[in-house]
Amino acid sequence: MINITKLPVSNILTVFQREFKNYFNTAIGYVFLAIFSLTINFLFFYLPGFWDANVASMDNFFSWIRIVYIFFIPAITMRLWAEEKKTGTIEVLFTLPYRSWEIIIGKYLSALAFLTVALCSTLLIPISLGIISSPDWMIIIGGYLGLLFLGSSYIALGLFISWMTQDQIVAFLVSMAVSFLFFIMGYPHFLQFMGPLSPVVAFISLSWHFESLSRGLFDSRDIIFFITFSFLCLYFNYNSIESRR
Repeated sequence: MINITKLPVSNILTVFQREFKNYFNTAIGYVFLAIFSLTINFLFFYLPGFWDANVASMDNFFSWIRIVYIFFIPAITMRLWAEEKKTGTIEVLFTLPYRSWEIIIGKYLSALAFLTVALCSTLLIPISLGIISSPDWMIIIGGYLGLLFLGSSYIALGLFISWMTQDQIVAFLVSMAVSFLFFIMGYPHFLQFMGPLSPVVAFISLSWHFESLSRGLFDSRDIIFFITFSFLCLYFNYNSIESRR
C-alpha cells in the first residue's frame, strides 16, 4: 500500500493548506473577497451598459473583471514570498524537507484556490441572467474558464515578483505595473505604436488571448499560451530560489 505521506503531493498539500488558511486567519482575506465581489457586481449592474443594452450578455462583466484583476491579484500574491522574507520564516521553510518546486506549487495553488473562491462570489450575475432571460451559456462558461487561465498567469507572475522583494507593498506595486503592461499590450491603441512588431506584442499579451475565450471560442493555442506563461514564471521562480539555496 502506498504511503501518501512519502509522496511529493503531500508536501505540496501541506504548503497549500498553510497558505490557504493564511488568507482567512485574519480579516484581510474576507475584506479582499468582499471588495472584489462588491466591485464586480457594482460595475456590472449599476454602470451603464447592461440595462441599456436589453441583451442577456456578460460582455461588460468580462471586460471589467480584467481591469479589477490588475489590482486584485497582486494584492493576493504580494505576501506569498515577501512576508516570509520579512518575518524570517523563509529560513525555517527552507530547512524543512521540502523541495523548492513543491513550495512554489503549494503557494501557487493556494492563491489560485483563493481566486476561485472570489470568482464563485460573482455567480450571482450569471444566475440572475438565467432567471430573467436565456443567455448563451457556452460564452459564460468560456469566459469563466478564460478568467481562471488569465488569473493563473497573473498569479504565477505575482508569485515570482513577490520572491524578488522583501516588501509586500513593493511586490504589489511592481506586480500591478507588470500585469498592466501585459494587459494593455493587446489593445489596438497600444498596438498602433508598435508598427510591424504589433503581431508579436499582441501574441504575448494576456488580454489578447483572453478575448476568444470570453466569446466562447475554445482555442487550444490560447490555453497553451496561458499554461506556458504560468510555467515560465514558476520556472524562473524555481531557478531564483535554487540559486539562493
